[in-house]
This record gives sequence, C-alpha cells and structure tokens, in this order.
Amino acid sequence: MPVRQRDVRIPVGEIHLEGKLGYDEETASGPGVLICHPHPQFGGSMDNNVVWALFDIFTQRGYVTVAFNFRGVGGCGGRHDDGEGEIEDVKGVLDWLEGLPETKGFGLGILGYSFGAWVGLRAAAREERVRCVGVVAPPASMYSFAFLSQLRSPLFVVSGSQDPFCATDQKDSLFEVPRDDRDWKVLEGADHFFRNREKEAAQYLCDGFATHLPAPP
Repeated sequence: MPVRQRDVRIPVGEIHLEGKLGYDEETASGPGVLICHPHPQFGGSMDNNVVWALFDIFTQRGYVTVAFNFRGVGGCGGRHDDGEGEIEDVKGVLDWLEGLPETKGFGLGILGYSFGAWVGLRAAAREERVRCVGVVAPPASMYSFAFLSQLRSPLFVVSGSQDPFCATDQKDSLFEVPRDDRDWKVLEGADHFFRNREKEAAQYLCDGFATHLPAPP
C-alpha cells in the first residue's frame, strides 16, 4: 500500500520534539502509534534500525505512526532527564497523536526499544487511553519493571536469546502475574541490537497489535 511520510514538530510543554509521521495514503486514517527510541546517552535516537523497522511495518499495515526524538536529542528542545522528562515527552506525543484527524476514534498504542521500552511502558502504566503496548529488548537488568503490575493494556514483548540486558530468565519475573493478553517471543541467536532481525521483531509486535488495536482493512 502507498505510504506517505512527513517531518513533524510536536509541542510538549515549553519545548518541541522532532519526529516523522507516516500513514497509509489510501485510507489516511487508523490507530495512532508512537515509537520510543533507545538511550540517548549511548547514541540512541529515532535514527535506529529497530525504530525504523517498527515505523515501516506499522505504517504499511495501516497505523498512523510517529517516530520521534526525546528531549535533548537532535533538534529537540530540553535536555536528557533520566527517563522522567521522557515520560512527559510520551504523554505530549500521545496528546498530539490523539488530536490528529487521521486517528480520531481509532485508539492509541505505544512501542519502544531498549531504554524506550522502559520509558514507554512506564508512560503506558499511567495512561488509560493506551490500548496496546509492544516493546523490543526491555533492559530488565538495568531498570526496575515492578510497575508492570499497574499496566492495564495488552502487552507484547520480543527479545533476543543472546541479549545480556534482557536475559530470557527474566521473563517470569517481568510477567509475574499471568494474563491472556500478554505474550513474549524470544528470537534465537538475536542480541540486543537485532541486526538483520529487526523486521522479524517488528512483524511479531504488529501481529500482536492487530488482535487488540486493529488498523482498517
């Protein structure tokens, strides 16, 4: 399907974030989905192989998708805030997405990779309007995910079997309370960076979203 993309600037309080919006040119409408990028202090930004795999696949499948830079990254205002201000960034982008005519009545979802998975999940746990969450390589060895008990949304996780920051034996502790609307896929041989496996990870998450936050056919 033909896809349209455009650069956007998104207001969040007194600053603006830079991003790229994509949507299906024919339907021009669907659920709004934002993508949170890896840790900016380790070179993370929206210009990342996993972020763009998520952006491409979700846009091609009919979602109104926005990849964006957190505060202090690239041409964005503000400065890095150890994940606290970044939660406000997510809320601001959700507000902006929700206000687009293309997403009206379709619902919202959050995607995140690595540090962006941690930030996105924390934001989603505070947001009743988020109807589905998908994350790649949540860094459970670096951050606490105890807040997941507060997350009401369906959740899909994908990680690599060779990822030292998200070991497969951490799966049970993160999914301590079994729920039918949560699933975790482990890609054998993949590490934290998902080189040549990013499309496979993105496709799994998009298939999960289709069961809880479907795009128009």
